[in-house]
Amino acid sequence: MKVRYMGVRGSIPCPGTATLRLGGNTSCVEVAADGETIILDAGSGIRSLGNRLMKEGKPVRASIFFTHVHHDHIQGLPFFVPAFLPTTQLKIYGERKGDFGIREIISGVMTAPFFPVPIAALRAQIEYHDIKEGDAVKVGANVTVIAGRLNHPNGALGYRIESVEKGRKRVFAHITDTEHGAEPDQKVIALIRDADAFSYDSSYTPQEYETKKGWGHSTWAEGIKLAKLARAKRYLLWHHDPSHSDKDMEKILAEARKEFKATLLSYEGLELSL
Repeated sequence: MKVRYMGVRGSIPCPGTATLRLGGNTSCVEVAADGETIILDAGSGIRSLGNRLMKEGKPVRASIFFTHVHHDHIQGLPFFVPAFLPTTQLKIYGERKGDFGIREIISGVMTAPFFPVPIAALRAQIEYHDIKEGDAVKVGANVTVIAGRLNHPNGALGYRIESVEKGRKRVFAHITDTEHGAEPDQKVIALIRDADAFSYDSSYTPQEYETKKGWGHSTWAEGIKLAKLARAKRYLLWHHDPSHSDKDMEKILAEARKEFKATLLSYEGLELSL
């Protein structure tokens, strides 16, 4: 299993000299597992992913799992070039919201006057699937994606990807946009238990969180607590606040490693082999 980070920022893209090393694009992670391509969210980072896939010169076949549909997690989809090609095969998964399934939600965003290109312009072979907490989706014979509930305004899902490769199970979990409570979140622990690596919403420092309770995000300190409880092997600081520069994040990484040595800092282009 390989994990590639294509966009690591939260809330809004933040290009500039202060974010050159980690990158300023929003949420997008690619997971290659046993011949399957899984894309977690379609923030602005999915644009460069699409460009790379096009350069490989092969028809694209992938499954896109949306954690939720806030702008920073979907804004890149209309700029994902493979979605406009008839040779591309996509399966798109996301949570239903009231009367609207994931196709209707995406279509609503790609509608005038908000956007000039309608969903009908996506010429790829696309299947849309509504999913919910507890669903386990088989994307391949040996690859399963499990959805779990996160604590975020309007709702969000976290994902646990399990892949059996060469007789060994590998696990990557992606926990984005969630706010912790007084007690450890058992639903998150279930998603990351014994994971080879996991991303966690580390938007704030513990000090910053005191003035941002209720915003739907968490801290690096809570991520470490969960990593220890779940016996996860590696913890990726993730969903960097747009106000945090690369230097800020290096300081946070140094603090976090004092508590959990196997802490890594996610950045655009980072590849993990599990």
